[in-house]
Amino acid sequence: MSKRLEILENKYDLLSDEIAGIETRYENIRNREKRERRNVLKKYISGSFGKVKAIFHDSSVKIVYSDESYSLLDMYVYDSWKGDSRKYNRIDYSTSSFRTEFKEGTDMSWVEERFTALAFYAAEIDDNKDKILDEFNLIEEKYFKLSTAIHDLKKPLRSQRSEISEKIDRLKDQIMMDQLFSKDGLMVEPEKDDNYLPRFQVKFDWELSSVKSIRGVKKSASGKSVDLQVSVRRGYGDTSSLEVIDVDRVRFDNVRSFIRRNKNVIV
Repeated sequence: MSKRLEILENKYDLLSDEIAGIETRYENIRNREKRERRNVLKKYISGSFGKVKAIFHDSSVKIVYSDESYSLLDMYVYDSWKGDSRKYNRIDYSTSSFRTEFKEGTDMSWVEERFTALAFYAAEIDDNKDKILDEFNLIEEKYFKLSTAIHDLKKPLRSQRSEISEKIDRLKDQIMMDQLFSKDGLMVEPEKDDNYLPRFQVKFDWELSSVKSIRGVKKSASGKSVDLQVSVRRGYGDTSSLEVIDVDRVRFDNVRSFIRRNKNVIV
């Protein structure tokens, strides 16, 4: 690796670490916002009533029997967007389908308990919906400003990283081109006990198998294509041999793709 490439990749890694740190701060803020919204719901909606309990999320509440997971009632706080602005504007709730048969001699008091609990939570939601929406919107306003400020910190860093990435790609292409046009070109050395040699798509309708090496002979004026000598293995074991094939005007993108796919075995 050239010293210049090493310096650029170190800068890229440092910027990536800084961006990751900002993204972690952003995620922490969003999690704090969710906790505050959940606490608002806990403030206005009872955690239990009789044999049922409430399970709180950041924008919804599920009412369940203490020993069961399916919900009797689900409450949702909905928002809408206008441009970049979000506003919480309504609360809906729904109940699960329910049907039972009254049988003589059977204690059906649980049915009354169920509907009493539903009526309790429906009234509680209706009594507090405006307060919940007001507090949700205050939280949204506060955290929108915070998250926007943190998000804006990433913009110049991402721009710098993008510029460095382009420089790295150009430098790698130049290093690759220099090695490609060297005396031996690019050699493929399979890993120990592995005789596989890769394929090389030299043209859209022409693929070479068992490629041992590629060497640049001539580069086009535009730099978008190269003339190559490609050495391919014919046969296996003691009877194998190398055949050198001249291939004109191979797209440089094809060369780059071959190298990137086989970078671990190219020397």
